Parts: sequence; C-alpha cells; structure tokens
Amino acid sequence: MPEIRVTPLGAGQDVGRSCILVSIAGKNVMLDCGMHMGFSDDRRFPDFSYITQSGRLTDFLDCVIISHFHLDHCGALPYFSEMVGYDGPIYMTHPTQAICPILLEDYRKIAVDKKGEANFFTSQMIKDCMKKVVAVHLHQTVQVDDELEIKAYYAGHVLGAAMFQIKVGSESVVYTGDYNMTPDRHLGAAWIDKCRPNLLITESTYATTIRDSKRCRERDFLKKVHETVERGGKGAHEPEGPHLLLHGADGEGQPLLQALHHLDQPEDPQDFCPEEHV
Repeated sequence: MPEIRVTPLGAGQDVGRSCILVSIAGKNVMLDCGMHMGFSDDRRFPDFSYITQSGRLTDFLDCVIISHFHLDHCGALPYFSEMVGYDGPIYMTHPTQAICPILLEDYRKIAVDKKGEANFFTSQMIKDCMKKVVAVHLHQTVQVDDELEIKAYYAGHVLGAAMFQIKVGSESVVYTGDYNMTPDRHLGAAWIDKCRPNLLITESTYATTIRDSKRCRERDFLKKVHETVERGGKGAHEPEGPHLLLHGADGEGQPLLQALHHLDQPEDPQDFCPEEHV
C-alpha cells in the first residue's frame, strides 16, 4: 500500500495557522494556509520551509485546498503565493472565493496601515493570489491531474465551508477543516458520502469540551437580551445604557441576528432545520 505522509506546517499543537501537507501516492497537497493571530512576526505564518529545501514550490505541490474563509485557515495565502512563490491551483468553494479577499484586505489594513507591520502582503498581492483560485461546487469531483482528484462536501460552520476528499487511485484522505454537526437557524449540519478513507484529518478544537445544546444557549442569550431591553438597554450592573452586544462579523453572528429576529415570534421547529447541502 502506498505511504501517506502528513506534515503539519502549522496548528499541530495549537489553534491558528492551520496548514497541513499531505503526500499520498506521490502527490503533494496542502490543506489550508492559515495565519496565527497571536503573533506579529514571521511566526504568524506556517513554516513553509518543510515543503521542500530546493526547487520551486509549484514543482513540488500539486494543489492547495482552502476549507473556508476564516483567517486561521486562509490568512497566509497571499504571503505563500506571492511572497514565498507558488503559482499552482488553489481550490475553494464559490462563497469562500467571494468572502476570502474581503477578510484578507481587512486584516492587511489593520496590520499594515494601522500597526505599521512589515513583511506583509499588499492589496495587489491579494488580487493576484485570488486569480490562482479555482472555485468548486459541493459534490463536484475535480480532476486536478490524471491521477489526483478532489471532492468538496458541506461542512456547516460558516457559509461556504467545505470538507474535502482527496483521492489518488485507490488511496484517499478526508480533511474536514472546521465543521458543525448541529444545524442552527443559519446553517445545516455537515454531510459527506459514506466512504472509508485511508486517513481522516479532522478538527479537534472542542473534541473534549461538553457544551450546552445550541437551543439552550440560544434560550439563555435571548433571556438576557429580553431582560436588558426591559431595563431600558442597561446591563445588569450598569447604571447607564445602552448595552452593546459585540460580536465578530465573519460568519458566526448571523445565527444571533436571526435569533433576535425571532425573539417576539412563536417558535417554529423549522427555524432549527434550515435547508442543508446547498
């Protein structure tokens, strides 16, 4: 049986700069190319020196796959393609292709224009990087070359997030990226064809964490919102209002907005069962 080799270039032991090099039956695929938000130097990027010590990266890598648009999974992409030097195909879903450059440019403005950081990609590099992207549909089998094929599956998590199956002959690897098995008002649960890959690489950030159900967490959130509104917008221990709700705008705030929209409406079980696999 051909050897499958996995080399974490980032996120091997922490959260951030997700980037995994997989070698399967003579093919080399990079899974995600993220940035670590906790560093302001070269440590924020994956260690690309492990890919190859000589020659062009494009000659060694067959393709790059991006699972979704969060920066810890795509933030180093322009640095990798335009500054390190990679000219090959980059695969991601259509929603990821649309949202990814917006987040990259937003973070560039914060890092460079506001903080004055150096050794960072430019706006033009982001545009040039995105020209290398090949957008794929869910359940679409893409033939990268005569031997290597990939297929994207619905992952939930955020709009456009995908799990990918990588196949070379009879050997296969499934990479989940971030995924979600519990549907909410915004997204459905992850889904994949029944398969038996030789290797499964899966997200494990909350693998050992036991949390309340989404319904319970949403109920508690709406209760606090209702109590705050009744107090005229003041927090429980604040003499003055208004009380602000701060949340990231990169895909996970939509369920909160939809919950607020339904605050004064009768609860419908269908609200928790959106259309899946779209």
